[in-house]
Amino acid sequence: MNNEIFVELKNIRKVFGTVIALDDVNFSVIKSEIHGLLGENGSGKSTLMNILYGLYSPDKGEIYIEGNKVKINSP
Repeated sequence: MNNEIFVELKNIRKVFGTVIALDDVNFSVIKSEIHGLLGENGSGKSTLMNILYGLYSPDKGEIYIEGNKVKINSP
């Protein structure tokens, strides 16, 4: 089985005004794995995915795709 990390988000932080939507979030996906994000309303699931899609920029943290640091500017 291949354990190569395909997507990795490290120490992601996103703030909207006075609301901390994400604080020091780490998330990784290994190739050929399937993941789901579960949580209550307002827990940051959509914000995390919007950062990965490029709709939002993180205020802090790094995104890696296949080990390469990337900045996703748009969908």
